[in-house]
Amino acid sequence: MTLTTLKPRIAFVTGSLKLGGSTTLLLNLTGELNRRGIQTLVFSFEKENPLASSFKADGVKVVFVDEGKFIFEDRLSACLELLGEFRPACVVAWLGPLSYEVLRYVPTGILRVGLNVSDTASIYYPADYGPFMDVLVGVSEKIAATTRSLPAFGRVDVRCIHCGVPIPEAPQRIPDSSSPLRIIFLGRLYQDAKRVRLFPTILRQLCESQIPFSWTIAGDGPELDFLKTNMRTSRLDQQVHFTGRLSNPEVSSLLSQHDVFLLVSDYEGLPMSLLESMAQGLVPVVSDIESGIREVVDSNNGIRVAIDDIPGYAKAIIHLHENRDALAAMRRSARDMVLKAFSVRVMADRWLDLVASHQPVPAEWPGKFNIRPTLEMKGQIKFHSAFRPIRRLGKTMAGSFKNKNRSHSTRVA
Repeated sequence: MTLTTLKPRIAFVTGSLKLGGSTTLLLNLTGELNRRGIQTLVFSFEKENPLASSFKADGVKVVFVDEGKFIFEDRLSACLELLGEFRPACVVAWLGPLSYEVLRYVPTGILRVGLNVSDTASIYYPADYGPFMDVLVGVSEKIAATTRSLPAFGRVDVRCIHCGVPIPEAPQRIPDSSSPLRIIFLGRLYQDAKRVRLFPTILRQLCESQIPFSWTIAGDGPELDFLKTNMRTSRLDQQVHFTGRLSNPEVSSLLSQHDVFLLVSDYEGLPMSLLESMAQGLVPVVSDIESGIREVVDSNNGIRVAIDDIPGYAKAIIHLHENRDALAAMRRSARDMVLKAFSVRVMADRWLDLVASHQPVPAEWPGKFNIRPTLEMKGQIKFHSAFRPIRRLGKTMAGSFKNKNRSHSTRVA
């Protein structure tokens, strides 16, 4: 069997696996690749992994190094050693500066891919790492187009590979024309980007309209207490429910019980929650922002609201309540859109096409790596190699102090 006919091994390196769209996207992609017999490896620079059981269920190997115990140079060395043992044909820097740092050390001949999941230049465009990437993948055409316009990526092959989600069985819920409309927000409860502090205003407008509704807010975050305090109703047929953090199976089940997906963000990439809800046949009422949202939501399958038209969100929901035939048609169109272009199957096909488009070259991984300060920390004297023993000692002492306090608290309790 020749090198070109072997199934490629693909390694994914991420700064963290915290709950969010990027982690769900990684789970969806690696799970689908594993089902096709493609060996994958996920390395995280942080210990937290709330979706560990889901990765395990999909047969995805996840390795991490505890950031509380090891300095970044030692975590980076551990990652590179593991990659050397795994011998991937492709290394994908999934999220965060530390994952991009890995690409500086990947031997020539191995495909180096960066990922950009959001259209926010100051946070997500890893311009300093352009020289160390062969390919940069944006999850929307808008992100890809913006990336191509940046001089730092002039030599980089920039591509769009949309997010993909599992396609559930055909929706069983057929909303009765007289039943309350069931609305859901699914995501992190942050004011930044998500603008969740608009919810009480939208709620007040819905209550004043006299329409019956049930609004579920699914997720957790720093704005949860604010929302619970400011989102109260007085009528039995106008209700707000909070679920807190949910597991993946719980998310799928909950979405299937709703009719409308609400998102009022002022910036996004291509929200996974949007695709998951549309796959279940929910009709999106979303901000009309210049992002991947416009590549998914159109007048056939949802309603886009101008970002500064705050009353427009409630008006769109009221319109759907009063036009149930239109709602039903949009539900079918929303699911068809995701089935056609945004399934995990389509996404995995495109990633494998990307890997196959670059001729693999045998590469030797060094036995030892000369770890340098990150590009962000370059020039800062405290990150000079001479100070690493002191920083390691500091990590050890901090860990011991934390464990001592934890033990003391346990005894007192």
